[in-house]
Amino acid sequence: MGKIILLNTPIGNLGDLTPRVLEALKVGTVFAVEDTRVFKELLNHLGVSLQGKRVFALHDQSEDKVMEKMLELAQMDDLYVTSDAGSPIISDPAYPLVLAASERGITIESYSGVSSPVMALELSGLPPIPFHFHGFLPRESGKKSKVFQEMSGGTHIYFDAPTRIEKTMDLLSREHPDLKVAIVRELSKKFEQVIRLKEAREWGERKAEVTFKGEFVLLVNKALGEQNMASGELKAIAEEIVSKGAAPKQVAKLLGLILDRSSKEIYSELNRQKQSIED
Repeated sequence: MGKIILLNTPIGNLGDLTPRVLEALKVGTVFAVEDTRVFKELLNHLGVSLQGKRVFALHDQSEDKVMEKMLELAQMDDLYVTSDAGSPIISDPAYPLVLAASERGITIESYSGVSSPVMALELSGLPPIPFHFHGFLPRESGKKSKVFQEMSGGTHIYFDAPTRIEKTMDLLSREHPDLKVAIVRELSKKFEQVIRLKEAREWGERKAEVTFKGEFVLLVNKALGEQNMASGELKAIAEEIVSKGAAPKQVAKLLGLILDRSSKEIYSELNRQKQSIED
């Protein structure tokens, strides 16, 4: 019986390819890849022959029958899985395959390498613990605004398109001017760039420094303990419970545990809300 082996490929600089992954690319015979053309170009750059290799496409639009075919292959031989760059799991199509394989008892291994969320975090100058990776931000400004409004404490990492990052930052600087931000683009490539903002309000002054091309990673930090009840639905639920007669002190204890905040601060907040309702 074979196994599934996840291969982390370079995100821009071929020098980041690990010897272990290079050896796998040489000796492997069955590959599931995000884009067959990109994969073949990678092998060509590395001087690795395609002879004797079977290469199958596995991407976000792959049908169930394709997934089933991959699982069948992995039960007979080692199946090497790659994305166009970085980890085949991070915002790429390998997760459904890994999930299905784990449920069937197929062995899964990972040959590590450079990952853009981690590299961006290393360069950001923002607190690394805790951090949360969310993948691509929503396109719609309303949904994007909700994402930032409901952030917990810690550093949050997002992917964003070069055509949308400017509007994203305009929104952040307008609605959350106090947050710390780092904008990272073209990681490990010739034109790598890191813009660090002590506060999002600095965006207007720094915008001209950014080249709006390439791949962007956005990092936003909210200090621990600054979570507020204005986190969308949570605030609405708390206000409704208090308005129906619940003791603010008990609600404050519960919210303190959820938000990792002082229950005394929340109690004062709830009391103010209750008084405004009564007035």
